[in-house]
Amino acid sequence: MAIDKKSYNKTNDAGIKIHNDGVRFWFDFSVEGKRYSRLWSSSKSHSPKDRLKTARRELDRIKDEIIHDNTLSADVNATVRDYWEKVKIVKGWNDILIRNYDYYFEKHLLKLAKLKLRDVKAAQFTSLNVSLKDFAPATRKKAYEILKPLFDLAVEDDLIVKSPIKKSHIPVRKQLEEKKIVTDAVNKYKKIHETIHQLFGSDDLVVISDTKSIQCNENPHHRALFLFGFYGRRLQEVLTLQWEDINFETNEYLVRGSNSKVNTDMTFALARDVRDALLEFVDTRGDVFMIKHTKDHYPKIRFISGIEEFTFHWMRNLSVSALSAMGASLGDLTALLGHNDSSTLKKYLSLQRETATRNTNDISAKLLGTK
Repeated sequence: MAIDKKSYNKTNDAGIKIHNDGVRFWFDFSVEGKRYSRLWSSSKSHSPKDRLKTARRELDRIKDEIIHDNTLSADVNATVRDYWEKVKIVKGWNDILIRNYDYYFEKHLLKLAKLKLRDVKAAQFTSLNVSLKDFAPATRKKAYEILKPLFDLAVEDDLIVKSPIKKSHIPVRKQLEEKKIVTDAVNKYKKIHETIHQLFGSDDLVVISDTKSIQCNENPHHRALFLFGFYGRRLQEVLTLQWEDINFETNEYLVRGSNSKVNTDMTFALARDVRDALLEFVDTRGDVFMIKHTKDHYPKIRFISGIEEFTFHWMRNLSVSALSAMGASLGDLTALLGHNDSSTLKKYLSLQRETATRNTNDISAKLLGTK
């Protein structure tokens, strides 16, 4: 039905015009850039003031209804990424946690990100687990800390009937005392330390066969990076270090909460050989490491050391196994690894990581014969 625009007059409210009869209203408004037009009649028994007040409420109701309908229509084709943006708002996570999750999402979940939520099947999480199989349980579990609330929200919104994530997909993170013990840890600890210094601190030529060899090079960047891992740091913690985080005067360094799994700033003692390597390329600001690929060096380290199970993260288990064998306390080992396990916190209310890592560094130096 055509609207006789001349019969409607503007009010002081944007989008609301009132008919000459004082009862009918014309709503002329925009939602998300699209223009809408609606006619609505109030009750003749109401006063002019109440009619306008009711008209305002009705316009708000109509706008909400349009937004809701638009959202439902958009959600039918919503992708995993679309709902990831939505779940961050709904969950109300803090900025630090969101940055950590965003980093993980962009690094490990891009194949899922572009899929429509309706099209994601359980088999794709089996494939996801296979792609993450070489990572630590906690790293694999983070995928589901991100994805589970995402699909739960989609179920609540009636976009999907049930979540494609099964209980069997979610890895169980082991507590510190349940970590895999490395056999013959003391000897392997010495050998890995020796290998890192040889591969990245000498010009040795290691012969593999008549046609293949490994050329070692003086490379303080990689030597420092792998030594950080040797002394218990996670790869992400190392790669996000800034020069401002390292204090050469006190021989300490800071792992920021935004770059750690426990979301807490942590200060550690700086091991002597890490310090020496860093001083070979020291700067005043910016990233300490501009290294993108570490796994390329795994085969070299495995061959030279003769230790096939070597990975960057495996060195954390190696440190725990070797240092505990040399008498390091549970509290010192917990602090060394940067854990905040609730079972440990019941015993140690305040983890003095800097002091504890000086203790473990001393034990390590004695074990390696560098002290």
